[in-house]
Amino acid sequence: MKLKMVAVYLLVVGLSTAYAAEPTGSGIFLVIDAHAHIGGSFNFAQILKDMDKNGVSKQIVMARAYHGGDSDLPGNDQLALKLAETYPGRFYPLVGMQLPMLTGAHKWNTPDADVESLIRLTERKLASGKFFGIGEFIVRHWAYIPTWAHSAGDHAEQDNPIYSELMRRFSVLAAKYDVPILLHMEGYPALVEDFSRLLSENPGTRYVWAHNCGRSKAAVIRTMLSRHQNLFCDLGGMTSEWRGYGTGWPRKEEFTALIEQSGVLFPEMRSLYEEFPDRFMVGMDVAHAPAWKIYEGRVRRTREVLKQVSPETRAKMAEQNAIRIFKLSR
Repeated sequence: MKLKMVAVYLLVVGLSTAYAAEPTGSGIFLVIDAHAHIGGSFNFAQILKDMDKNGVSKQIVMARAYHGGDSDLPGNDQLALKLAETYPGRFYPLVGMQLPMLTGAHKWNTPDADVESLIRLTERKLASGKFFGIGEFIVRHWAYIPTWAHSAGDHAEQDNPIYSELMRRFSVLAAKYDVPILLHMEGYPALVEDFSRLLSENPGTRYVWAHNCGRSKAAVIRTMLSRHQNLFCDLGGMTSEWRGYGTGWPRKEEFTALIEQSGVLFPEMRSLYEEFPDRFMVGMDVAHAPAWKIYEGRVRRTREVLKQVSPETRAKMAEQNAIRIFKLSR
């Protein structure tokens, strides 16, 4: 077992991007976890061990600033940066936006003094060259369960405007420093329309819409990707081997859709990925320390899903798109 782990580690740190999606003798090909989180209760060594064991070459890391309890302490950008500096070339932090101060539509439409300070601080962090994007912005988010939402505060159930002064300001900032914005937004039709407007007005900004573009149906995603060349999607947490946000839990609406069932890609989603192979990335989206036990299963199911697209598309979705979109090679 130890020799096998060593072999996987050597593959992770040694294979070139050109061959990243080529299966090894054991069937493992490398993937980048383009939607990962860090909190105060996460174990650095365990994260790296599980990445090596499961052929995950890199993580795009975002701090989760909400307090989830004594066993799930919040994180911050300093923690994400420490992780990246401890293991060079494996972790790439974003300037985190899962912040209680961004709760409330009024702060998005008319930024207060705290939000203005956040914008200035974000620019300083981007200017340092140590951060590779901004996010995850929580635009429209469903609470896990009503009782948890009540005890956790208003931020658990969020309904913020995507077309707002705050998003326009951050869009300009992202374009200035050539980094993407990553956002969580359930695909309500009115929000999709407003997002389309923001995308059109900021063609120089790259946007990553998490969870298969808000768990939208294939036709909606196809329309948005055709219309906006600066829009990309991640599949963070969309595999259904374990109940998690993005798999139809905590709830579904008429406009939501899954990508697979029992590990089998739905035909309309497979066609979408083949049609737009440069626009999708994968991600595990393990946001809470107590849930880290699902990481291995989520990577395994993600790899099963990727095996169902063409080798060229798989190579792009597994690693190449994340490297290009987040400019990890810089």
